[in-house]
Amino acid sequence: MEKKNYTIGEFGRISGVSAKTIRFYDEKGLLKPVGYSEAGYRYYDESSFVTLQRILLLRYLGMSLEQIKEIVRDSTLSLEDSLQEQKKLLYEKKRHLDRVIDAVDKVQNAAEGQTWENLVEAIRILEVSDMVIKQYKSDDNLNRRINIHNYSTGAIPWADWVLEQLELSEGMDILCLGCGNAANLAAMADHLPGNLTFLLTDYSEGMLEKAKVNLATKKAVFKEKNIAISYQVADANCLSLTGAYDRITANHMLYHVEKRQELFEKVKLLLKPEGMFCATTIGETHMQELHDYVKSFDARIEQPFEYLTCSFQLENGREQLQTVFPDIECVICDSDLLVDRAEPLYEYVYSFPGNAAEMLRGRKKEFLRNAEEIIEKEGAFYIHKSTGMFRCRVSEKEKQLEVLQSSDEELQRTIARIEQMERYFDEIQRAVEKDAGRVFEDESLQEKWKNLLEYYEGGQWLKDYECDERGELPKGLKRGVLSEDGVYNLLSEIEA
Repeated sequence: MEKKNYTIGEFGRISGVSAKTIRFYDEKGLLKPVGYSEAGYRYYDESSFVTLQRILLLRYLGMSLEQIKEIVRDSTLSLEDSLQEQKKLLYEKKRHLDRVIDAVDKVQNAAEGQTWENLVEAIRILEVSDMVIKQYKSDDNLNRRINIHNYSTGAIPWADWVLEQLELSEGMDILCLGCGNAANLAAMADHLPGNLTFLLTDYSEGMLEKAKVNLATKKAVFKEKNIAISYQVADANCLSLTGAYDRITANHMLYHVEKRQELFEKVKLLLKPEGMFCATTIGETHMQELHDYVKSFDARIEQPFEYLTCSFQLENGREQLQTVFPDIECVICDSDLLVDRAEPLYEYVYSFPGNAAEMLRGRKKEFLRNAEEIIEKEGAFYIHKSTGMFRCRVSEKEKQLEVLQSSDEELQRTIARIEQMERYFDEIQRAVEKDAGRVFEDESLQEKWKNLLEYYEGGQWLKDYECDERGELPKGLKRGVLSEDGVYNLLSEIEA
């Protein structure tokens, strides 16, 4: 059967799209004609209708022309596969719209005094819509972000550190919320105990498909260890799972969940009596050096992770979890990044949700050159990482027994350390009130300020804070330095 060609007028009348729009898509490289007549008129065929339908859907989903161009150019999908992929996107769009409607309802029905908080949450949901509808492409971006962590200074890889904190033993049942592409599980596969069962869930069906592909590389390992893995699409905002689990994990995803308190309640019901909920997240200063570099390179580049993660971080996660879990432990991962190549820095920034890819297009050489200058000068690009895990249990430990078992000598060291930090804090505070510049001019103050920051950022502050929370410190002990924002308020005054 001869293949039929259509003029631009015929193509426009059949599709309902104006010839002007079709020519515009041609100019932008989205919808090229399949040929031209001798007079130079454009010809289109049946495949052109498939491409046009795809462009229109992606436009409806809110993607930019540049993003659509990449997708259309790289696609080798058949019509059936293309429609199936687009159906997934529409379902994700529908789920997101349901979230938006629910957020607006919360604003309308909020009790007095809660309207502002709910309004801010509704705005945040609307802002992240672009990321939600592009979940199917996020595996590439996720891999770009993961690759930079190959330059970690940690004693062991992140996946191994997480595995240590999970304290898995043979025969356990594990539920993974927001599993993403399951790269972590694939990385820890060789070190897992046997006879485990995993249920992997994610909001995105496309991401679960990526997880299956990643874990297929460890099929022989899972078979040898008798580890069973199943998959299920699930929205953490309205979790409707059943069963009982020894471990439930939520890795770097709780800041994307609007209904966290409802999720925590559900998790509590799903945990076995001796089970543990393990949630990893980041702190306020995570990757700060790289964020600062991006701002200096081009302040117009959006860095949404700076505000997308703030709703659940190391600094505020405990107070949210403790409304449901009586026993919470926060474990800090001691690891930073020393990146000696500019390319991973570019790939990481390029992967940012928002306008980063568009802003960096055509400026890669400039970005790499600037980053290479820093690497040449410093030896490597240093990036501080602030990461950790909240480990939550349903039943409270025998805390009083732990207090009695701790030695008096250790308690005295803790008290002495806090008192020393208090002295440093007070001395620097007095100096700042007179002249903030003195901190950088006086070597003694510089050293004390360095010690204070190390105490706060190195994790010792959090251990002392938890000790105080357990009621192990004397009531008369001064606690200014143990406030969560004390040191950073002082830092703001110094930098002002």
